[in-house]
Amino acid sequence: MEMHRRSKAPSNNSSGSSAKRNVGGSSSSLRSKHNSRPGNPYSAASQTTTTDIILFRSMQILLVITVCWFLSLIISVDPTTPSGTPNGDGLRGSGSASIITTPLDPQDIANARDQITKVREEFYTRYGGESEALDMLKRGLRTFENEKAAKDMGSVRSTADRYLRSILRFEENQSSSLSALPHAEFVMAFGGYSVTVGRGNHFEQSYPFIMEKILAPILALPPLGVKLVVRNSAIGGIPSFPYGWCLPNFLGEDADAVSWDYGMNEGNGAAGLESYVRQALMMPKSPPMFILLDMKRPRLDLLQKYVNMGFLPDPVALGGRDAVNKKLLQLPETDKPPGLQKWDEWGAPKGSPGQSPWHPKKMEHELMGWMMAMHMIDAVEVALNVMEKDPNWREKVLQQNPSLGGELPAPVTDVATTGAASILHGAPSTDDSSKWYMNHVSCRTSFLPNMFGNFDSIIESGVTKDEEDMLQSRDDSLFNGGWVMDVGKVERETKVKVQKYGGLGYIDMKTALYGIPSSGTLKLWLPYELSATNPVQSSGDLLAGTYFNSVVFCEVNEKRGNK
Repeated sequence: MEMHRRSKAPSNNSSGSSAKRNVGGSSSSLRSKHNSRPGNPYSAASQTTTTDIILFRSMQILLVITVCWFLSLIISVDPTTPSGTPNGDGLRGSGSASIITTPLDPQDIANARDQITKVREEFYTRYGGESEALDMLKRGLRTFENEKAAKDMGSVRSTADRYLRSILRFEENQSSSLSALPHAEFVMAFGGYSVTVGRGNHFEQSYPFIMEKILAPILALPPLGVKLVVRNSAIGGIPSFPYGWCLPNFLGEDADAVSWDYGMNEGNGAAGLESYVRQALMMPKSPPMFILLDMKRPRLDLLQKYVNMGFLPDPVALGGRDAVNKKLLQLPETDKPPGLQKWDEWGAPKGSPGQSPWHPKKMEHELMGWMMAMHMIDAVEVALNVMEKDPNWREKVLQQNPSLGGELPAPVTDVATTGAASILHGAPSTDDSSKWYMNHVSCRTSFLPNMFGNFDSIIESGVTKDEEDMLQSRDDSLFNGGWVMDVGKVERETKVKVQKYGGLGYIDMKTALYGIPSSGTLKLWLPYELSATNPVQSSGDLLAGTYFNSVVFCEVNEKRGNK
């Protein structure tokens, strides 16, 4: 159903006069019909029969039924549906196109809860019974609560509201014909490096996809009807940055949840994590749910501070093997709980690249995926309770949408020691030093996988086109007269080894442009956009300094001989 705003009254001009004449003509015609219609059967002046009275009563009853039906449609329209400019979560302000909602079916609620119970029971069975499994979950997954927040707005409720907002976005887009999607979507995009990629195992055995297999069927059930989209965009062997400058490129601008997994490359500190968090808070659906694959105290403390300041409503920290009761791992193989059997076996064939002591094996990835799924399913249950008990949940969830508007707190990290304060942590407002804002970053990358913004798109000249397989070694002569898209020696050797095992499903690759002095000049144009779909058009006569504070090139740290 569509509701339209009334147009302004026409001005007193020829067009307005024409409109008035048309209205007048219509009125005249109606009056003519009125004068010729049959008399009121209840009028003393008219002569009626029993048939006439029955017919008239039937028409009255039909009219009453029609009016009731029309009123039911009006009541079913959600008056709180937003419109206007989308806020940070893709929802709009009040007064939008109306939304027709479907009443909840109690059987749908009951069925969803039954399925949640079955999944929890499977979790308990896999990990040694309810008590042992819940203890494992408590050790392996940490949530963060804001003591200043309302009692009914804890971490799990905040995640539940994310599901509900995905439904609101879908309903809004459907009512305004903006979306071709057949269902609401909740997007979880995982960044990181080799641990999240799943090195030593098949890509599909990495913990994000284990979680997806468990959680997706639950979210898809009515009354939620939400499709879970999981992206594993991790790239082996890179730190928080430059990856963190390109989060929309790698993770997608539609990400509801993002993750960080760089603990092995960045010691015990939290400086890199904080820069990454602040970049994540600039993404369109800000603040995203933040998933930390790490349990080191400085990083936990950093997230807690951002929670206390009100900038992260529902982050989680996820562990792995340390969550397991070591006594269970010492049991004979057949006595171990099913989820701990074959604990020391890799998912990929023996000898596959990445089977190193610091990478989780197959069953550890499964444990991590199950723990993450259990937390997300808790939020599903809360969402069901909200939908069932509060008929005005749409209005309340919309009011609670925690859009940040680009404003951030002062960094916890001592920015004076970073040497690149503004590009890593932002800069204070000139009016209020307690309010900080991040620099807008336009990123182009040759690393894979990326959702948009491939480096090729800004190359104007100076590149040698090469159609050969990237994994084949290139002759030095190819670099004379042009730069070449290539991979490093270690990257190539690793990928070649992986290919011997069928590729293992991996999609990450660190490609880069390589050149030598005789390659000549590489000419690029500088991209600037407000978002992936909203580029800024330059008039062509302005200097780059009009748009950019700085330009950062990330080079490959590799030396090939003396050339």
